[in-house]
Amino acid sequence: MKRFLTGSAARRPCLAEGDQRCNKQQTFFLPESRSLWAMGFILAAVLICIGFTPAFAAEKPPTAPPIPPRIPEMSAVGKVLEVSEAVLKIERTLKGKAEMMEFILEKPFSAIAVGNQIKVSYMEKDGRNVLIRVAPAQKTAVKKAVRKDLPKEIKPVAPPVPPVTK
Repeated sequence: MKRFLTGSAARRPCLAEGDQRCNKQQTFFLPESRSLWAMGFILAAVLICIGFTPAFAAEKPPTAPPIPPRIPEMSAVGKVLEVSEAVLKIERTLKGKAEMMEFILEKPFSAIAVGNQIKVSYMEKDGRNVLIRVAPAQKTAVKKAVRKDLPKEIKPVAPPVPPVTK
């Protein structure tokens, strides 16, 4: 059974069609069964989910490509043995042992002469040392601290004299 209810007359049915309490514009339909309400809410939830699906399924912008791993820069100090257009050979001493190192030159360095003491910066590429920078080596000799001779005898100091009171 269907019921039509209006604003203030929702508690009692309209008695006559001319009754002022029955206003046809405010009339709405109330279903008898609660299952219709449940189905309405389920339908609304499904429509909302369908409406938001394109927003969640949108393609995300592509991320930046990963940064390649950083190749460490190494350095060595030694004496120049040989210089050519493409190769530099130095001899360095490491833990008391002399070792010869060979570097590939990407560009010629004009300030290098055989016998100079230099500091080189290089990277390892494909198992070969590629020279990046060359600088003259600075000698860093460790100076011993000079100790001042302490006096052998320490003279006792007389205690201060208390002030005289009158």
